[in-house]
Amino acid sequence: MNLKETKTYLDQTWKVLNRAVENSKENPILKSNDPILVKQALQTTFPAKNDSFDQVLVEFESQILPYLNRNTDARFGAYITGSGNKVSALAEFIKAFFNQNGLKWNNSPIASELEQLVIQWIAEFTCLPEFNKGTLTSGGSMSNLMGMHFALASRFPDREMSGFYNEKPFTVYCSNQTHSSVDRAMVFLGLGRDHLRKIDVDSQFEIDTNQLREAIQDDLSKGFQPLMIIGNAGTTNTGSIDDLQTLAEIAREYNLWYHVDGAYGLPARRLSSLKDEFNGIEHADSIIINPHKWMYVTFEASCVLLKEIPQAIHFSPDYLFTEDPGLRWESSEHTIELSKEFRALKIWFTMKYYGAEQLTNFVNQDIEMINYLAELLEKEQNIEVEPHHPLSILCFRWADPNISDEENESININAVRSIETRGNIFITGTKLNGKTYLRVYYGNPERTRKDVEQMVREVIAVFGELIAD
Repeated sequence: MNLKETKTYLDQTWKVLNRAVENSKENPILKSNDPILVKQALQTTFPAKNDSFDQVLVEFESQILPYLNRNTDARFGAYITGSGNKVSALAEFIKAFFNQNGLKWNNSPIASELEQLVIQWIAEFTCLPEFNKGTLTSGGSMSNLMGMHFALASRFPDREMSGFYNEKPFTVYCSNQTHSSVDRAMVFLGLGRDHLRKIDVDSQFEIDTNQLREAIQDDLSKGFQPLMIIGNAGTTNTGSIDDLQTLAEIAREYNLWYHVDGAYGLPARRLSSLKDEFNGIEHADSIIINPHKWMYVTFEASCVLLKEIPQAIHFSPDYLFTEDPGLRWESSEHTIELSKEFRALKIWFTMKYYGAEQLTNFVNQDIEMINYLAELLEKEQNIEVEPHHPLSILCFRWADPNISDEENESININAVRSIETRGNIFITGTKLNGKTYLRVYYGNPERTRKDVEQMVREVIAVFGELIAD
């Protein structure tokens, strides 16, 4: 394909994308949640021979595009999925066009150096300039895994050759609201989920620090080896922020690695109204943040921030020989990845194009929109809104005092299913204190009060249908 053909195909592709955007408000945000229908849409023959680009585009528009979840739409409020931004999407095209691979410094010097630059920028953006070292990863799950791995690398440098066979069993501490990626990391690192201590939370879903101390002391008395404490700077369920200062003090008291999961909430530290909520995070050993969440970068873009990076591995085969060690940043000496995509470019584009002030305004707007949603829902009869929503996540549920707890629970469970089936909005469910709640996340600067009002109308309609049945 020559450049002239590429330009022609880009123009054709843009027409398809433009039609999709123009028709988006008329179409459901989720076309189908039926696995059979989605699979049937893809039933085409194996491409033994080539198709024209025109034909490929036609089939994309008919078989794939309709089933894309429109998580860039203001009607999307599920999980913690950032809206992305279009300048970041353009950066993704440039990245793919030049097909950079940061497997070694000399394979793409600019990829390696730009990664370190944007990590410094992310540290400054979160008002943590001393955390100016780290690595970019695919997402929060990989970043939490790396943070836990760095804890092991720092505390036990000999594990590279001898493993942990002669060590007492390690224990890791977090709240029961901590992201499930920590459970998975315990498995992948060979630490075992039985050694993850999930501490209860208070009424605001923040870790009980007294119970944490008791758990550490109990493990020490039983011969375990406490390794690390994980604090939350914005939980997945409610956006709650742990007492990061007290966690730092406990970690220092017991000489534990202190890791903070700020994948979602950390950008809110820029807001003067919320900065004090993050006090103590500056004492962490490792911190994670996902620019593809509340910095609005397109997927995938996560980051581990550290003051100093423990070397993860000291082995390098002959074909990966490094000249000028110390001057050339070699990502492969710190992570499991060798081949590595050029994630830094879309972060660089986003931060340059919008600037820190505008990105901060976007974060503040998301919080204002979630507060408006809470205000509207609180006016509705029989809808119970979780009062603690410090960031841009809101949980609420149907709670009719005239029916049983079991009936209310059934209505909330079926409401989540019905909303997904209808496809007019997209939100998810969760459990708080054993009860099912509907859960909304806002992370889209294009959302308006009218979009919030539409979401409320849809929720009320769904509850109304379920009650009528």
